[in-house]
Amino acid sequence: MNKLYEVRNGNLYYADYCLKDLALKYGTPLKVTFLDLITERVTNLKSAFEHARKKLNYQGAFIYLNANKANYGYLEIVTSYEAGDGLETSSYYDALLTGKIFRDHQDKEKLIVSNGYKEDPYLDTLVSLHKDGYKVIDVIDSLDEYERLKARDVKLEVGLRLHISALYAEEGEVSDDRFGISEGDFNYILEDIGNTKLVLTTIHFHQRGFDYEEDKFTINFKKVFENYYVKAAKKIKTIKNYDMGGGTPLPTSGEFDYEKWAEYVLGLLKSWSKDHGIKEPNLISENGKYSQKDSTVNIYKVITRKETGTYPWYIVNGSLLIALPEHYALGEPIEVTPINDLDKPHVKGLLAGVTCDCDDVFYLEDKGYIELPDSDNLYIGLLGTGSYQNSMNGKGGVHHCLLPEEKDLVIYTSKDGKKVEKVRAELQEISDILELMKYGEK
Repeated sequence: MNKLYEVRNGNLYYADYCLKDLALKYGTPLKVTFLDLITERVTNLKSAFEHARKKLNYQGAFIYLNANKANYGYLEIVTSYEAGDGLETSSYYDALLTGKIFRDHQDKEKLIVSNGYKEDPYLDTLVSLHKDGYKVIDVIDSLDEYERLKARDVKLEVGLRLHISALYAEEGEVSDDRFGISEGDFNYILEDIGNTKLVLTTIHFHQRGFDYEEDKFTINFKKVFENYYVKAAKKIKTIKNYDMGGGTPLPTSGEFDYEKWAEYVLGLLKSWSKDHGIKEPNLISENGKYSQKDSTVNIYKVITRKETGTYPWYIVNGSLLIALPEHYALGEPIEVTPINDLDKPHVKGLLAGVTCDCDDVFYLEDKGYIELPDSDNLYIGLLGTGSYQNSMNGKGGVHHCLLPEEKDLVIYTSKDGKKVEKVRAELQEISDILELMKYGEK
């Protein structure tokens, strides 16, 4: 995996584009999404697993699904969908969107896997897609869901999501979660499902990928496989898929060896399958952050410098608080960096947004400041804002201090091989915001 950015002549290049040049061409605040990076991530991972399959003579397939919830941009989802093997949904409305995408493409070969809590409209949507000939797997998350689905009397492919307590919880941290079925419910469903039309094919657990540690991954991976998948596979002949959720590590350093990792993962499954006398399963991975996070950057211009204490404040023409909700709410690491004049001497400073909010600031917590070029024409980039920011900050909505959303630029390679730069949305205007506020209505 190549590193995404490098410095040339004092300017930061990202995905081979000079970010300052984009800022000057389109203005700031600016959000830029590189769709080709999404395609690259999908194809690279599929290639790594295909290489591992051939090397190990592994009999199962690798199935790549886009986890839609990571980024609800239509182009982002469709880009991953076209490069991958299907989509993973997490809500009723997500299922409606996914159904529309599949119908638009008239694609009855790729897979829809559905997670999350399912009220009846969600289940009905999945049943409808199935009856229309689309490949659907409903991953059952509770006994209640199983009973309601069973009552629909439909021959639908299903999976079971297993509840596994979080491992290695820190002191004071909740070491449990609400997802998945208990071991008792798992055993009940295995005994009962033969009395229904449901077809059990998949055992699922969720492995977070962005905080990947090999020992923790292996413990969870083995625990669910040996305690649940093997039991199901020996009892029910239709079992064929092992779904590890979002277990793909993020390429945070740009140097992670995905071919080595794919070989390691399939090697584990091959060895364990042989030990237990079962067929090697298809491996499903539901990827969100892996494919989406690094596809987007935000760019702002420093509009003033203000002295109030130990370090000067560099004020940007936007809101860091609005742009980085995942960072502020969940501690998600997102690189905040100057993008020009990097060859000039650096000074210590603090970044702040233009909102009237004392929390709209950024600096490195371990240092208490951020180093910035000593420049009167400085631009700041937020690198890796492609996952969850849109949904957490309410894309298209009314934001803090009525600040407008950035101009939204997408860059991609067209089918005829040409580079395309397309403004998807202009800088939000006050008229748009007032309309969303229902201004003047009673």
